[in-house]
Amino acid sequence: MHPSSGPPPPRRRVHAPPQESGGHLLDPPLDAAPDSPGPSIEALVDNNRLLRAAFDTRIGDLKLWELVAATRREVLTVATEYTASYRDVDRPTDVADWIARPMVMGGHQPELFHPGVWLKNFAIDAYARRLGGTAINLVVDTDRCVSTSVGVPVGTPREAHLEQVAFDFPAPEMAWEERGIVDADCFASFGSRADRLLKPLEPDPILRRWWPLVVERAGESHRLGLAIAQARHMLEAKFGLETLELPVSELVRLPTVMVFMGWLLAHAAALHEAYNAALADYRVRHRVRGRARPMPDLVVRFDDTSPDPWMEVPWWIWSRDDPRRRRVFANIGTPGTLILSDMETLRVELPISPDTTPSQWVDALSRMEEHAVRLRPRAILTTLVARMIVADVFVHGVGGAAYDLLTDDIVRRLTGCDPPRHAVVTGTLRLPVDGLFPGFAADDPAGELAALHHQLRDLEFHPERSFVPHDAQSDQVRELIQHKQRWIDTHPTPTLAKRRCREIRAANDRMAFHALPLRTRLLDRAGPLATAVRARKVLRSREYPWCFFSENALKSFLLLEMG
Repeated sequence: MHPSSGPPPPRRRVHAPPQESGGHLLDPPLDAAPDSPGPSIEALVDNNRLLRAAFDTRIGDLKLWELVAATRREVLTVATEYTASYRDVDRPTDVADWIARPMVMGGHQPELFHPGVWLKNFAIDAYARRLGGTAINLVVDTDRCVSTSVGVPVGTPREAHLEQVAFDFPAPEMAWEERGIVDADCFASFGSRADRLLKPLEPDPILRRWWPLVVERAGESHRLGLAIAQARHMLEAKFGLETLELPVSELVRLPTVMVFMGWLLAHAAALHEAYNAALADYRVRHRVRGRARPMPDLVVRFDDTSPDPWMEVPWWIWSRDDPRRRRVFANIGTPGTLILSDMETLRVELPISPDTTPSQWVDALSRMEEHAVRLRPRAILTTLVARMIVADVFVHGVGGAAYDLLTDDIVRRLTGCDPPRHAVVTGTLRLPVDGLFPGFAADDPAGELAALHHQLRDLEFHPERSFVPHDAQSDQVRELIQHKQRWIDTHPTPTLAKRRCREIRAANDRMAFHALPLRTRLLDRAGPLATAVRARKVLRSREYPWCFFSENALKSFLLLEMG
């Protein structure tokens, strides 16, 4: 371990999702030539392999490159076996060559995500084809299943709103890997129910034809997230993709990954310190206020069971009997032993320390799995594993790329070396409302509402502007206008300043009575305009599930024409 801050980080790449429907963000671009002055996927892979080769870190009794080679073999083998359990897979006969080829990896939760997220799966396939390598998508089933419903847009451009449609009944929050299906009828009927609501905005969503495949996979996998992920992956095969998939819950069970996890746990104190230091530096660099952003610090606790501190570490823990994800705290007070606890009911003693062997780490973590105690990495550690010991390039979305700046800093602080770089891919696809509603593209209720608010403010502080022409007003109004103007023209001497202000305000208040009909008309317009602004936001959202779109729109968006 290298507890120093390491070399200075490279200049931050700033990314933002495209605003226009159909827009793509790919860094590096798919069409960049290997010898072009700009970035290319080939140059990124070459650079990352050089960065990884520069690591002198030893993981137990292995050099990092030795662990990488062994991990890649295991990942390719298990990902192939997992993918072959539900769709056809071609496995190369020359395994050594297969392992040596470039590996491109991405990942996301097994939920109904938007097309910009799905674009990553097509990008990793395209990158891998260009490199002559393999693309693997991680199904992040270790994240929690927060909701089992999606918002379906319904209504007109002036009154559109979201109607929540459930694809399963609610249940206590738990990780996707533990989440079964609570109500089979609700799950089976989701496709037809959502399709009926969506039809006025998208007459032919792919959802209607695809959801029966999800129901079929649920009967085989018995897991909500895997049913969605496997059915999506089978559709990708029909679209021509050759990617492999692997759930993170399977990744962390691999012996080589357990070695890496054991190494991190053996250095829990250094990891705790590096994690918090990276967060502190991130907040300073990006002028972030608040200790909970971008995520809370790892905390330290004390209790009566040990004189030594309990340091929070970036994992989750739960058991089969209580599948709630809880934070993990580590105690290293006993030589040669690591005690992990959720500070509630779970407490596990493991022979994990810098002085114990990697085989002991693997045995200890394997026994936890056998006893149905799940120790799962948080998002930052998941991508750290993928980037450090598996993939030649990891492909993030915009959000993941921003958060993985923390991962970069943690790697530098723990190893003193610069981590491999990641790619960034996202896109924007919106429902075809412009074609359905003539004038929708040019409509600007937000601009109208802003102008109306300006009018209301002007009516409060400059009501005389609404009485035009002045000579057409009543004598009382003209006198109030003249009275206000005399005080405006009066120089605000120290003795007159306060009275001048009071007189101007009083004149405004009295004129407001005469402007009341106009104010009422403006306020009557404000409500419908605010509703229209919300409706436009609903219809223009880029967050709707990819399955809400037509197959033709998806194929055009997903770069399939690039082969």
